[in-house]
Amino acid sequence: MNFTLPAMGFFTLASLSARVFPALFLTVLTSFPALAEPVAEVVALRGFAQVVTAGRTTSLRVGARIGEGSEIRTATPGRAKLRFIDGSVMVLGDASRLKIEKFRPETDGRPRNANFLLDVGLLSQTVAPSTDGRWSVRTPSAVTAVRGTEYVVEVTPDRVTDVHVRSGAVSVEPVRKVRLRGEAAPPPMLLDRANLGTSCDAAGQCQASRVWKEERVRALLDRLDGV
Repeated sequence: MNFTLPAMGFFTLASLSARVFPALFLTVLTSFPALAEPVAEVVALRGFAQVVTAGRTTSLRVGARIGEGSEIRTATPGRAKLRFIDGSVMVLGDASRLKIEKFRPETDGRPRNANFLLDVGLLSQTVAPSTDGRWSVRTPSAVTAVRGTEYVVEVTPDRVTDVHVRSGAVSVEPVRKVRLRGEAAPPPMLLDRANLGTSCDAAGQCQASRVWKEERVRALLDRLDGV
């Protein structure tokens, strides 16, 4: 049995292609998530690290540009130094996970709005001065907020958050998982002198601030060296 395809003229095929292929191309194009504008650049790297962007994991490299929503994961060893578009600098230590939840620089009268999530690991920050706005690092057990300062945050595997100020001032607010009815949230703790530090446990209890010993500070900074 023979089958004969119906004849189609050139103009019929051309008109069909003009309708089908643009629609197909648009469907394929919109199926991929739009990538966020870069807000930071990797300026130094030691060891191995990865970046997760829109569900895709790639090896981190010097010169890579990182956007909002990306998560950086360092190995052991693995240290990465980031420079943000406002001049702020972050150094991520070994075995750390940091997500850039939001980063909007101070422009045209709008205040800076920068939010990060440090799930685990060690993070040093030199925050560029800002006249207004917010720079916040959230962990499983605390939230830190500054405008312009230099400080270190560490999250241990058991969800304890250590915060140490090298210069400037940092506000530390514990994250309480459970609060009794009518119980008011405790006021944020202000670390407003160099070498002050505190620790917040997984239950949302923060120790009173105190000056850290030089040996402890040196050991902390040694774990961020090399980038």
